[in-house]
Amino acid sequence: MEDVYKEEDFYKENGWPTEHFTFCNYRFPQGMDPEWGEDYDTFILITNALYPYIRLSRKRGQCQSPCGLATVVAPDNTYAKKSDEERDKECPKLVWGFAAFFIADLRYDNEQEDFVPIKGKDRLVREYYDKYLQIYLQNHNGLKYSKISKEQMELDFLESHEAIIRKLWEKSTPLKKYTMLYEYAIDAESEYETFLKTRKMEIQKKMDDTPKNHTMPMTIRTITQNGEKSVYIENNTGGVTIELS
Repeated sequence: MEDVYKEEDFYKENGWPTEHFTFCNYRFPQGMDPEWGEDYDTFILITNALYPYIRLSRKRGQCQSPCGLATVVAPDNTYAKKSDEERDKECPKLVWGFAAFFIADLRYDNEQEDFVPIKGKDRLVREYYDKYLQIYLQNHNGLKYSKISKEQMELDFLESHEAIIRKLWEKSTPLKKYTMLYEYAIDAESEYETFLKTRKMEIQKKMDDTPKNHTMPMTIRTITQNGEKSVYIENNTGGVTIELS
């Protein structure tokens, strides 16, 4: 897995670590751009952030901010040397979390005049969920977690994950100026949250339906009483001697 960083950690050490970019697959048709007219907008997914987010880049001649069409910002790049405020003004952040992951999977179909998913939402939901579940399990694999069932571990993950994705979506209000994309993102976010709720109920039902193991620790040994061999059995309720015939 590629090294990932918290959003606030980028560019802290002389331009390192730098954001890694994936340029999204669609281009806005003329007239759809709400702010810059004939210059189209380019959405850029930051792929090495712990939780992905999308920056907006404006076309300027044959170049695109922040670093042409390169996928990595060099630490000595002028963009990397800017302040956080300058970078955010040049390439504003629009959307975070699952909604960003979903939007990056879209392309614009000119014949349909609509956005079309490349992978499909169901696949995206599983990929996104599995990624963060595995990160959680890797970070909670010490001995103190060894007695916690897999089901309980996943429930604990869901508790924290739901809170995180809700906050990420609440940050994503800048996307509202792209009305159609924002509406699609709302639907995708809702479907992801529904998946999480359904998954939680499935795990809880599985745990409730699993028979509880009431077996108690037991000591069994052969003893000799009055020259006769017997079997002595002891558990939490006491002991009993069974004579051997």
